[in-house]
Amino acid sequence: MRGAPLGLCALALAACAEPPPLPDVCLGDAPPAAPLVTSAAIGRRDVTGPTLVLDATPPDDPDGDVLWATDYEIWTVEADGALRERVWWATVVGSHPPPVAITDGRFEGVAAVLGDLELWRDHAVRIRHVTRTVDGCEQVGAWSPPAEFRTDDGSRPLFDPTIVREVAVTLPPASYAAIDAEARPPGCVPYERPYHVGELRYLDRDFAGVGVKVKGGCGSARRLSGKAGLKISLGWDDPAVAGCPAERRVGGLDKLTLNNMVQDDSLSHERLAYAFFRELGVPVPRTAPVRLTVNGTFFGHYLHVETVDRRFLARHFDSNQGMLYEGTYWCDLEASNIRDDDSGCLTREFSPDACDGAPPPGADPEDYTPLRALIAALDALPPGGFYPAITELLDFDAYLAMWAGEAVLSHWDGYTYNIINNYRLYHDPATDRWTFIPSGLDQTFQPSSIGIWSPSARIAQRCLQEPACEAEFAQALYRAVEVFERMRLDEAQAAIAAQLAPLLAADPGREFDAGEHAEANRDTVNFIRARAAEVRADLASRGHSDTMSQMARRASDDGG
Repeated sequence: MRGAPLGLCALALAACAEPPPLPDVCLGDAPPAAPLVTSAAIGRRDVTGPTLVLDATPPDDPDGDVLWATDYEIWTVEADGALRERVWWATVVGSHPPPVAITDGRFEGVAAVLGDLELWRDHAVRIRHVTRTVDGCEQVGAWSPPAEFRTDDGSRPLFDPTIVREVAVTLPPASYAAIDAEARPPGCVPYERPYHVGELRYLDRDFAGVGVKVKGGCGSARRLSGKAGLKISLGWDDPAVAGCPAERRVGGLDKLTLNNMVQDDSLSHERLAYAFFRELGVPVPRTAPVRLTVNGTFFGHYLHVETVDRRFLARHFDSNQGMLYEGTYWCDLEASNIRDDDSGCLTREFSPDACDGAPPPGADPEDYTPLRALIAALDALPPGGFYPAITELLDFDAYLAMWAGEAVLSHWDGYTYNIINNYRLYHDPATDRWTFIPSGLDQTFQPSSIGIWSPSARIAQRCLQEPACEAEFAQALYRAVEVFERMRLDEAQAAIAAQLAPLLAADPGREFDAGEHAEANRDTVNFIRARAAEVRADLASRGHSDTMSQMARRASDDGG
């Protein structure tokens, strides 16, 4: 027996020990069924111990016995999904157990040494119920199927939008001159700049020998005498230093991407747009405001945008060993846009490096072979045969969500409309599907001449040629509008404006005055408040009123 009910074992955790061995099975009494883990953390890849809450479905006992206790365990997980080591456990005694927090149990193994779950590690939760008969006989149920999650790598706090962090870069004269000379691209064409050596101070830590370069295209690029955007790499392989660079990370990151936001006088569009896409289920970088200083000179307020690299891909996809490409400036998925010397407008984000070692089994080749295969498959889809065949090539739900998001935001500088720009395309070897990752979201939240039903990109054009595919997009667009309204982005914009208001007066890099900033804030809020009605009118004018009505009824029936 487990003794008298004590509530959470952790209420007296100093005296709490491993539960005693369970008694023999009572004759004629069946154990409760295995529950299902219902924690919101399951499936996530950014879980932190303090935020982890565990819960399960109620007990299902064939004899109607009452719940006596619930056991919870967390294990580390091998690459093949096998449970490796138990690192935490808790027992709750009582018929109505509350959700259990990490503080309600006891760490074991490496977690006991760390005082927390190990960072960037796959874990699994399993839970079982124990029932008790009126005669005091306990029946121990089967464990739930293991439910997996991955702990955060330490970067989650760095993208807290309520905190403005400091970034300081120091450049020697030679690096400063070279970076400044390479700042301006020769036009609206793909333009790759090399890194130059510098120093970084971030999170009160100093890093020597980092790589620094200016970023930005023909609209946002600035010289160091202005408000230059920067990319900083802690893992840069300095050609002047022999051997391979050691892996260095700060808060889980080995790169920082600092956008200058010079094309958005409200300094809010990117923050709002990335949050919107994230809510739609589109894989996009996290963001956070920062203040940048270079060689002791305050450059101004920037947006730290999570770098799309292997670590980012591991957060969002089953495998991060696929190939990633970037498309820029009137660059659709056409074979003519690929060049093996990387001079095309479709460029690879990964290339072979002796310091990376041998690729793991199943990894994509780091060349243009996967992308050429995708384009050939797209070219082979006959008229009238686009949908649903396209779902075998793309994560099409994610694509429709991105397209709908670009339409709602009036994003004329993205993949779908006008410029066919600012996108990455990733192939997940685990699913053999491709996914779009939007970027460059400053040209949003403003009226434009784009027509929702007049896309420039080939995938969207092909979709609208087939009624079944257009119907799928119409539903995605309706859902996007619902999310847009539910997020109350006008209030989020006001919060950003309030956060930045006391800081902008001393910002030397801003390219607007106080009046222009206030006007940009008003325009952004006005766009947000008017946009849902505009998009619904576009849906109705296209003949999708029935779609909206059906989805509204469905949401009402579901309690939405």
